[in-house]
Amino acid sequence: MDTVIIKIYGPRKFQITNTSLFLPELTRREYSQLSPTEKQSNRIYLRHFILKPPYQDGYLPKVDVFEVLTKSRDAVQYILKAEFSAPKLLYRNSLQEVSEQDLDKVLMAFKKALGGVGVLIESDVIADARVSVANFCKNVLLPQNIRMQEALAELHRVDISKVVDVTLKEEKNGGRWLHIYSGTIERVFYDKVADAMRPKVKRKDKGQIDHERAVIERYGLQNREVFRYEYRVKKAQTVMREVNTALGRAPKTPVTLKDLFTPDLCKTLILKSWRGLIQRPENQLALLGPTDELALFLHILSQAKKFGGDAHSMNRALISYGLARAIRDHGAKEAKRAIFSIWNTDHTERLTRKIEASAALTRGLSYSNTIALIDSAFERFEHIDLALLEKGV
Repeated sequence: MDTVIIKIYGPRKFQITNTSLFLPELTRREYSQLSPTEKQSNRIYLRHFILKPPYQDGYLPKVDVFEVLTKSRDAVQYILKAEFSAPKLLYRNSLQEVSEQDLDKVLMAFKKALGGVGVLIESDVIADARVSVANFCKNVLLPQNIRMQEALAELHRVDISKVVDVTLKEEKNGGRWLHIYSGTIERVFYDKVADAMRPKVKRKDKGQIDHERAVIERYGLQNREVFRYEYRVKKAQTVMREVNTALGRAPKTPVTLKDLFTPDLCKTLILKSWRGLIQRPENQLALLGPTDELALFLHILSQAKKFGGDAHSMNRALISYGLARAIRDHGAKEAKRAIFSIWNTDHTERLTRKIEASAALTRGLSYSNTIALIDSAFERFEHIDLALLEKGV
């Protein structure tokens, strides 16, 4: 995992000893001190305080404190929101990965970092804090014969639905990343090493960079490419849905920080989200491996023949071959866009059924080498630490 946002509901669960480090300076009020307008307010919060300590070399989570009315609206409550990168909190870089056994280390580092700026929270309170955002991540060290550019180009050909946007961004300074996102779920793919070596204002990850660059230089990763996949769950309700489904719990069970360190949770969510993407019928066709046209045609014909030798199965094979070629060559979204530019969209389910049939007839053909390698790496889910970087695997 990487970035997490947690909320702690006060006032007894945290203590702030230096209120002057907040902007504006943090002051507490009782309900009786509120104005009549504030007592009737429908705003999410009444006041917002942002922690702005003097610059320090170590990693410090972002901290905000919100003054809100309680649900009963007859008292004032203070909520502390903290955003932090778990690997940067421990290692000051996100090439190294946090493991499921690192909960106590994360709690200790979090408590120490905030304690240094006068925000005092006990470890058990941090562990039980509610999670509102969680980024589940995996790094894959690519071999020399697999290029990040190839991986992004192939993934750019996928599609999910009308409500999900697929965007490939490329910058002059070498940055390149792929976004697949909807309102509350975002999938992001990029080269972690290349991103770390770019200027901070142009990086995907805009956190502290000096230590991360030092790790890259120390282990000779400047000329390596690290495929990074981030599965970002951006709303508390979506976090509950995703995590509780994976853990087999009731859907509305609150998710706490310690829940994120449940064994195999990160692997389960990464694999589910990844395979939910590449195993969609249109994406199976878009990500087909290098097969010459005749071999593809013969494979589809032979699979269709298994359903019978009549004209219907032959028509099915011919349609499936045309769709497979169009989607593999031009991408799922572009192929569907071309089809619907000529034919109306009143019955899109008809095309969906034909794509499903085409994917079924290409079963047995492999993904491209790049996608197959990444899929295999996600399945192994090998923990990346300094020892692995030292080996240069």
